[in-house]
Amino acid sequence: MKSGKGLKNYTTTIKVEQTISEIEGILTKHKVTDIWKQYSEEGEVIGLNFIVQTAHGKLPFRLPANFTAVNQVLKNQKKDGKLSSISWDKINDMAQARRVAWRILLDWIDAQLALVELEMVKIEQVFLPYMYDSKTEKTLFERLEQQGFKNILPPADDTEEKQAFIDIQGED
Repeated sequence: MKSGKGLKNYTTTIKVEQTISEIEGILTKHKVTDIWKQYSEEGEVIGLNFIVQTAHGKLPFRLPANFTAVNQVLKNQKKDGKLSSISWDKINDMAQARRVAWRILLDWIDAQLALVELEMVKIEQVFLPYMYDSKTEKTLFERLEQQGFKNILPPADDTEEKQAFIDIQGED
């Protein structure tokens, strides 16, 4: 992030439990039938799983929170002088990274579900990358990434688009 300001919500003092409760409240207003948390060995919430009732049945989703990445961004931005209003002690505190990560997820979920309310998108469109397979313990995005995103879409009839597709697939 090269802008003049720091990571969204970097000064938050709101407890993780409060933010997760707010997320649950938003989700339950949008056909979510089940919500459960995934915990680390240390007892920290590291993921939020939920099921959405759709026209095609119930679909499971998992929203992970990458606290280590958030902590690294905070450190980098502090070093770059973008976070002058927060101390190094706070930056180095992993609890702060957890608070920031969950607040950002809350804001993202709130914005995405506003689009659902406006009927601009369906809830399954918004969360599609996070559709969760409990057998493999992977999201759809993780499975596609593991396959190198190959053969996701068929080539178009247009020769130029077809060549672009072939180039993406790594074929000669």
